[in-house]
Amino acid sequence: MSTGNTIPDTAGTVIVGAGCVGCSAAYHLTRLGREDVVVVDQGPLFETGGSTSHAPGLVFQTSSSKLMTRLAAYTRDLYSELGDFRTSGGIEVASTDDRWQYLKRKLEWGRAYGLEGGELLSPDAVADRVPQVNEETILGGYYQPTDGKAHAVDASATMAKRARDSGASFHGETTVTDLEVADGSIEAVVTDRGRIEADEVLVATNIWGPLFGDMVGVDVPLVPCAHQYLVTDELPELDGASREIEQPVLRHQDASLYFRQHGERYGIGSYNHEPLLVDPADIYGPEQLEDLGLEYPSLREFTAAHFHENTHPDHERTAAEAAGELVPSIRDAEFESGINGMFCFTPDGNPILGPTEEIDGLWWALAIWVTQSGGAGSVIAHWMEDGIPRLDGDRVDASGAHISRFQPHAGSREYTWGRGAQQYQEVYQLIHPREQPQGQRGLRRSPFYDRQAELGAEFYDSGGWEVPQWYASNETLLEEYDVPDRPDWLDLGWSKAQGVEHQAVRDRVAMVDMTTYTGIEVTGNGATDLLQGLLTNDVDVSLGRIRYAAMCNEDGGILADVTVARFADDRYVLFTGGGNSATLHSRWIRERAPDDGSVSITVHDSSRCGIGVFGPEARTVLEPLVEADLSNDAFPFYTARETSLGSIPVTMLRLSYAGELGWELYAPTEYGAQLWETIEDAGEEHGIVPMGWAALESTSLEKGFRLWGSDITPEYNPYEAGIGFAVDLETDFVGKEALMRARESGLEREIAPITLDEPGALVDCGHPVIDPDDGAVLGPVERAGYGYTIDSGIAYAYLPPAYAEAGRDVEIEYENERYPATVRDEPLFDPDREKMLR
Repeated sequence: MSTGNTIPDTAGTVIVGAGCVGCSAAYHLTRLGREDVVVVDQGPLFETGGSTSHAPGLVFQTSSSKLMTRLAAYTRDLYSELGDFRTSGGIEVASTDDRWQYLKRKLEWGRAYGLEGGELLSPDAVADRVPQVNEETILGGYYQPTDGKAHAVDASATMAKRARDSGASFHGETTVTDLEVADGSIEAVVTDRGRIEADEVLVATNIWGPLFGDMVGVDVPLVPCAHQYLVTDELPELDGASREIEQPVLRHQDASLYFRQHGERYGIGSYNHEPLLVDPADIYGPEQLEDLGLEYPSLREFTAAHFHENTHPDHERTAAEAAGELVPSIRDAEFESGINGMFCFTPDGNPILGPTEEIDGLWWALAIWVTQSGGAGSVIAHWMEDGIPRLDGDRVDASGAHISRFQPHAGSREYTWGRGAQQYQEVYQLIHPREQPQGQRGLRRSPFYDRQAELGAEFYDSGGWEVPQWYASNETLLEEYDVPDRPDWLDLGWSKAQGVEHQAVRDRVAMVDMTTYTGIEVTGNGATDLLQGLLTNDVDVSLGRIRYAAMCNEDGGILADVTVARFADDRYVLFTGGGNSATLHSRWIRERAPDDGSVSITVHDSSRCGIGVFGPEARTVLEPLVEADLSNDAFPFYTARETSLGSIPVTMLRLSYAGELGWELYAPTEYGAQLWETIEDAGEEHGIVPMGWAALESTSLEKGFRLWGSDITPEYNPYEAGIGFAVDLETDFVGKEALMRARESGLEREIAPITLDEPGALVDCGHPVIDPDDGAVLGPVERAGYGYTIDSGIAYAYLPPAYAEAGRDVEIEYENERYPATVRDEPLFDPDREKMLR
């Protein structure tokens, strides 16, 4: 393919970036029928100078994230089919007990998410596959036989050839100087070789992404970061190697190192140094590269001190020392080459995918490693062509990678660089799912924050909000409530106060900070028609009623589950989760609202605070405080009222995510401090306790209430998720046709509640549910916790219908043990809803 061919004046789709992500997107778009695709890159095709050009290409598929594992597995299969993947197997070794336990969990994530053949190896078995490893320094390894090395540049060229055969064109040495926008839509890509009018533009430039955001005034929260890669001279142990890679690729995560064979040489990648962040504006141009003798713009000068002298903040030994301990022959080896190669991190470590809300037709596919590149191209191509993110046509949950997940503060340099540096430091570290970031905290605080801190709240970061998980003040109630111990890993970042709060809300009363719950207010004479067309349930109800509904995409995948309160003929408020999810949900509604002025949408993400008052004594506490009649007849379950609590205007919803009698109360933020004080003072004589979100989650799990982003996601439809009761097929809504087809064809999977048979036993998410007879994996645990009222460990999983029947015996694999478990009917607690309706 010539880099000098004339670029066209117009195109249906322009892709900026001809690395493996851009080429994958082009390949998949042409497979979906697009012909008018133009790909441009500032570098030569296809060794364009980005991370595709220098990346070692190691593909370790297994991740705690189902999305990232699926993307990696698809990439591996795609590049193998293209002939650009070397299956060598991959081994991750452990040199500490904690890492060894982690590898047991990692093996199970792989099994749960569809990777076959993984096994745990003894130290001798690791050395059998990688003879230069000193087996005395490790406890063992996790081996995945389908891992290997992607030939990223070759894969890019192969995908480009196939895309070109279907009508796409590729143009190297073409620098984009501007993106033109008119009337809120992308209009053209301006290059140093001409202007291309375009209907859609996909930016797949990775480390240069923020510069393109600057062109159009869009925040792109990622920061380039360099890490080191060195290649030794020939090693005696590799003498006579006839292929580039014969041994498994290797990870030594305890030392932030990875290794791969280069024929008779050995490559070492190191994250064992301080974060080396780079401003995108400071990426070297051609003249600087020539002066410094660097081959690609994505390279920086090799800093030998970071390998031989300095260490990662969490390590005691240098990279050279740690590498030499695992592979002793490296100690005396000379190094043929060394680079500081750039890639990039976002504040949460996930990719950036999807369309720009502010600019129609502008798309992004950034912060993607070679490991997930092929899969990311499939997802973004389906998204652009079909309006839905799919992986090879299948439903996938890409919400964690959606560009709109970021909150306003993520656009700041301080936040992006601070969290980006932390993501770099943690990339190979043993990070517990509940471990919280230390920097960039306290950005968003409810009006109750100071009082919660006095009560010993353990705050978690959620979209910048400080959200209490439990309160140390409740530990004094351990004399009253029994809370079982948790083992090792599951005990980290947890307090028995959660179990106390769970039980206290069941037999007295608790107050929960619900400020992060977001109210999306939809008003106007077109409000009813809009919501009827977006939500699965009929919301044309009498005033004051609440409806539970799902919001689906065209595939029937669940985008959100919401409670909808109708306050007037033309006024509704949808209540959904806070932070990132609320941003995505409100965007979906705004984008589908008519532009004729018949609908107004207001997102109350900061202007309101909220408190849930739940438990048998909730009515007793609130009745003297509020003007509304709280009796069952006057204020029945699933209704809403606008009233006053003392002098505070409040919106009250008669519902309870804890599964108890209760109300949620929302007020303007400036009234929040007094709202908390008034409820706390009134509840004191009734034993009211502050309750964190950890207990709210475990009580809701026990009750069978769903949690979006956990046991319901766009990967599942409402019938699979057990919320078909919230689907009214007499109305017309997005996704209805897909749901009708699903119902008619029969479900291939259904959500099922599972309890562990062993008293006190507990497992975690992402582990496989298996058939006890033949060991076949039935599906991953999507949500897990402990039910302190039923005194049992609980797991929710999507199982084949034959296994989802109550009474069925299954097992759950956790840390190399199998736990007997039983499928149950739901809800596990209060099946007749007597507690909520009293």
